[in-house]
Amino acid sequence: MRFVHTADLHLGRRLAQMPLEEDLAYVLDELAGVVESEDASALVVAGDVFDSPNPSEAALRQWDAFLRLMAGRGVHTLVVSGNHDSGARLAYGATFAADKRVYIAGELTGEVVHVEVDGATFWLVPFVRPADVRAWAQRLGLDASGVVGYDTALRFVLDHVRGLPEFSRGPNVCVAHQFVTCGGASPERSDSERLSLGTLDNVDFSAFDGFDYVALGHVHRPQRVGRDTCRYAGSPLKLSSSEIVQQKSFAVVDVGAPVAQAAPRGKHFAPTPALQPAPTASAPGVGVRLRPVRPLHDFRAERGSLDELVARAQAEPEAERLDYVRAIVTDDSALDVVARLRHVWPNLEQVTFDNSITRAAGATTPDAEVTGRSMQELFSQFFSEQAGRQPSEEEAALVREAFDRVMGGEERA
Repeated sequence: MRFVHTADLHLGRRLAQMPLEEDLAYVLDELAGVVESEDASALVVAGDVFDSPNPSEAALRQWDAFLRLMAGRGVHTLVVSGNHDSGARLAYGATFAADKRVYIAGELTGEVVHVEVDGATFWLVPFVRPADVRAWAQRLGLDASGVVGYDTALRFVLDHVRGLPEFSRGPNVCVAHQFVTCGGASPERSDSERLSLGTLDNVDFSAFDGFDYVALGHVHRPQRVGRDTCRYAGSPLKLSSSEIVQQKSFAVVDVGAPVAQAAPRGKHFAPTPALQPAPTASAPGVGVRLRPVRPLHDFRAERGSLDELVARAQAEPEAERLDYVRAIVTDDSALDVVARLRHVWPNLEQVTFDNSITRAAGATTPDAEVTGRSMQELFSQFFSEQAGRQPSEEEAALVREAFDRVMGGEERA
């Protein structure tokens, strides 16, 4: 059987202070086109459907419309909650949705949700914390005294799954949203991911031993973890400047006997050439191909003097000028930088400086360390980057007075 694996939609997300509703609608339509053109039996969404536990009405409507589209085509849609989601809200109405082949695991309440599709069994594991697993085990009358962290928590759940009779029937696919690593080596991460400090939420990929394919969400760069068949789908959109160089994709997975490439059907997108041939899988009968995502608006970085950047933008086609842009300005002194750049790039996401002043100050990267620095120190650096000089004593005094007035005499972290 064939299914499409994606994750981290983050419906309701904003970028460059603008809602991404139009961009997300476009990528959802592309996802629907991939499911259709690949003649997939199922669609897997591995968590972080929404960007917030309290999604906006627009985000809820967008998700509802997409689920209705999948249900209308007879596709099995298999969804788990992520750490950005409210599991209870995501799974609201799940009992009725199952009648339309929409299966949602928002929380661990009873037995792990499992769905058989064309001979393969999908095990839907929502995002879990150790406390969630201990409470779940107590409801089932299981001894979870050994659950002390994320790794032991997920292993406890999966050990239980492997002991169920349904697991022995044939190919098994686990859908999960956790921070999964390989032998302590961390996957390539992005700034937009919400992870615990250090490795508190780390789960080693060996926890999934015995599953033919592991459909992961949580990390935004598409990548394998330990084996070709344990894989982060990645987010379909670039959600931070750290993701600019990433090629986003949807994973097309064949489980069991190989399935011939389906011809495109209907009005949706024709097949996009795969990023790579199906790799040699570590489990027999499993193949993975990646279909690149074509966004409505790209997210890119542009570097140069202010005049160079403005001229470059003015020479671009109108559609490209609507891309999300991170501008790296090299002038030592430039005025009205943001206003001038936003005039030519309306979706300007970020402006940083790499010039003699920032290099002398040690701020050679746009993500310079700010921890432990006062608001006045940060303002002083910002002022020097904008004006090409340090603020005068009179200007510094005005800033101190403003901070005292706004913050009641105390700086806020």
